Amino acid sequence: MLWEGLLCVAAALALMILHDWRAMPSYTKREKTAYGVLTGLGAILAILLVLDPQMPGPTQWMDEPLVNLLEKLTLLRSG
Repeated sequence: MLWEGLLCVAAALALMILHDWRAMPSYTKREKTAYGVLTGLGAILAILLVLDPQMPGPTQWMDEPLVNLLEKLTLLRSG
């Protein structure tokens, strides 16, 4: 199951890059860099989710620190 998931992620990335390759020559260097970084981050997240499906998502990573910050701000404003 692990290899099939990783193969599906690789195939999806390859298809996405091949689809966008035709328009790449007209992109600026900044757009190409942004495309590469975002695609790479998406690939890393997809691979991590294939390896550990129970891993919390990015919104869950930020949930606790954000709640703590809002509680502190509320206490400062009210007291």
